[in-house]
Amino acid sequence: MNYKKENDVFGLLSVLNKSQKLALSRRWAKPPYCDYLYVKVYVKLVVAKQYDSAMLLGQISGLKGQQLANVLKELNEKILEHLRALQTPTPFEEYRILLKNYSVLKGLGLNEQAEKWKNKALLFKAQNKIINDAVLVDEETYYYETMSTPDMVSQFKFSSEVSPFTQSLMREYLKLREFYLKHRFSKNKREYQAIQSSINLVVSEIQYAKLSLYDKVVYSRMMYHYHYIQRDFVLGYKYASTLTSLYENNGLNTYYKEVYLKILNYQMLCIFRLNAWEKYAKLLEKFKALQFESSLPDINLLRETHFKYVLTHALNLCIIKGKFAQGLELFLESEKQFVALDAKHNAGYVNSIYYKVASLYFGNSQFKECIFYLDKLIYNMDRSGRPDLQIFARILKLTSLFELQETEYIFENIRSVYSFLARNKQLNKFQVEIMHFLRVCARLPTISIRNEMEQLREALYVVAQDKFEQRPFFYFDVISWLDSKLSHRSISELISERGLGHRILYEEN
Repeated sequence: MNYKKENDVFGLLSVLNKSQKLALSRRWAKPPYCDYLYVKVYVKLVVAKQYDSAMLLGQISGLKGQQLANVLKELNEKILEHLRALQTPTPFEEYRILLKNYSVLKGLGLNEQAEKWKNKALLFKAQNKIINDAVLVDEETYYYETMSTPDMVSQFKFSSEVSPFTQSLMREYLKLREFYLKHRFSKNKREYQAIQSSINLVVSEIQYAKLSLYDKVVYSRMMYHYHYIQRDFVLGYKYASTLTSLYENNGLNTYYKEVYLKILNYQMLCIFRLNAWEKYAKLLEKFKALQFESSLPDINLLRETHFKYVLTHALNLCIIKGKFAQGLELFLESEKQFVALDAKHNAGYVNSIYYKVASLYFGNSQFKECIFYLDKLIYNMDRSGRPDLQIFARILKLTSLFELQETEYIFENIRSVYSFLARNKQLNKFQVEIMHFLRVCARLPTISIRNEMEQLREALYVVAQDKFEQRPFFYFDVISWLDSKLSHRSISELISERGLGHRILYEEN
């Protein structure tokens, strides 16, 4: 059992006050509780005031080494269950219980009883203003925040409560959310215009001031995703900030802490894309300072979500400042906690971190290490996690092999990469120019490569002026790499002076 898990239970015990420990001890002192292994472990930990697995195994009769992990897990769950019972349920939790009773009875065919619980739920909602205003401003419940499809219906909402207008907002939001999770950005003019036409049908006559709180939240989330997908990060930041204000001003951040973390993440993503590192650093420090009560029922999920976003944005900050060595040091310090994440459940997140770490190694001229992390992404069997990264991981890998002068490998494999891009309809102008450069340079002597680099720099300058061809520059800072080769300076030095390369391209025009 790993060190962190061993100390989760003791860490929880150490923050309990005397009255909480006394209540547990009194409850568990009676049969049959006193005979349970998790209770015996609890008593030993309270008395010893420290965690020692050898002590537990030696002093508790019947406790075996292979059982210890499960017993500790059970103890942790039982303590949290006790703490939850002591808390006053929020209006949202009470409302959910009423709806759940309705759902269960309806499923059993007891329609008359189910109708009574439905009426109780509707009456309770009408008498509680925050629920009446927001309905259920809980995207984690309503949208499931995964690869939700627009047709998914929540079990916590009656169809009669949803107006046609709200339904249209929710459908469009889910479509954009699904696209965002899979692709991040619109990749060409056709896709850009299709998304634009779709959202215009929904928002053309909206009067924001007249929307309910719930509709304002759905509308703002929809508009954030729309503008981020279309790479308008200024407006994306505006709607992310509107969401933050809605949650803070209406107290929703106290009820839905994980959703609130995601909204703060939206703000930081836009600032990162705008290359505004000073503001980015301030927002990140504010985010790092967030604290959560250990008695919260979803404390482990909150801590994991908080860790994921802190690591993501700390690495991003190092990238836009050109502090590659610092970013790698930060990742290595956090690697154990990162590896502990459920890779399958967090496939998109894990792949995104692999790509960031590979980019840091590339920027730090450690190309073998860069390829190691790119291969983790490329050969990850769960392709549902950020398929967009599969495209640029292959391009970055070929570029790293170019730096290592592995020309034979490039020449042998460039055709398969080209075919992969073609199958995935990713042969845009950026990809074509890079692939042409690598194919030509694989056959040229080193002395002739500089001229090809200059031509590639000029060609990419033209490509970058087309807004529908700018997407690839957000994945691979090829401009900083080319300028570093042509000027014989490090990528880190160039980015520290002027920012990421794609920003310079736009300013040159």
